[in-house]
Amino acid sequence: MTDRGHAILFRGFPIRLIVLIRGATKHEPTLKGMNMLNWKKSILALSLATLVAAPIAAQEPAVVDQDTANATAETAARDAATPVFQDAIDALKETDTALKALGDGDKDAALAALERAIGKLEVTLAQNPDMALVPVDVNTTVLDVASSPEAINAAKREALRLMKDHQLQLARVIISSLASEIDIDVTYIPLATYPLALKSAVALIGDDKIDDATTVLYNALSTLVVARDVQPLPFLRAGLLIDEAATLSEKTDRDDDENARLSTLLAAIDTEIAIGEALEYGDKDAFEPLKEQMLEIRAKTDNGGAGTGFFTRLKDLFGGLGRDHSAAAN
Repeated sequence: MTDRGHAILFRGFPIRLIVLIRGATKHEPTLKGMNMLNWKKSILALSLATLVAAPIAAQEPAVVDQDTANATAETAARDAATPVFQDAIDALKETDTALKALGDGDKDAALAALERAIGKLEVTLAQNPDMALVPVDVNTTVLDVASSPEAINAAKREALRLMKDHQLQLARVIISSLASEIDIDVTYIPLATYPLALKSAVALIGDDKIDDATTVLYNALSTLVVARDVQPLPFLRAGLLIDEAATLSEKTDRDDDENARLSTLLAAIDTEIAIGEALEYGDKDAFEPLKEQMLEIRAKTDNGGAGTGFFTRLKDLFGGLGRDHSAAAN
């Protein structure tokens, strides 16, 4: 699996980010030197980026409120994330306390904070002897293009055309908006090295090597790791739609309004599949089984057809697609 590592800041310190995803002109022009063709390309790129950013609700009637659906999906994704360990969180806070004390020239306070931090981590390690990384923080970010599959595909075609024409920076305006996902960042303390660094700092403080101890602590903080799990929103939103559709599909006495609602939900699921495919949150072939299942479900629910388990396979396929996509980038 591919390890996509980047440097980011956590509490002001550069740390390593590992992303787990589930899917300029050749000669930089100046404003004065840009010809009319480049101006047109710029306007087109920006127009497409704006189009892609336009809500689906402006293009077709909303089946569910997008903000509500995204918030529900974010809550579910966050609840499913790795739980944090309070002792490890406290150890991290004590490291900050020790650094502040060293900056104030208070060695005793720094030593006391480090001893508390070491004790917290030793408890964590004793309770979890096989744990190499202990989670201390979880953050979520929602990125949602919120546009139709047709607009997304049009934007992709224009971005490709611009790149072929060596207009990378113009293409980037479009590409940067092509995401519909929840990014879950979990920050970890490496248990194999972090406690040793704290003990080393204690020894250095005892030898009155304050600058060296400070450096060791800053270096220890820079070893924190952030793992980012990317959850595609089309799959999460489809799950919410499936739950409602499955309930309706089990009713043997659906009235006309309920049949109409079920039909609307199925169309919305089709749209989420198309958005996921347009944004390439999975291999091209991965979406065919989803489409086949939708055809089967329509055949079973047509003319008031009802039964249980119609959506089980579809939901399993969405879950598997998300896992495959997440693993693909590791």
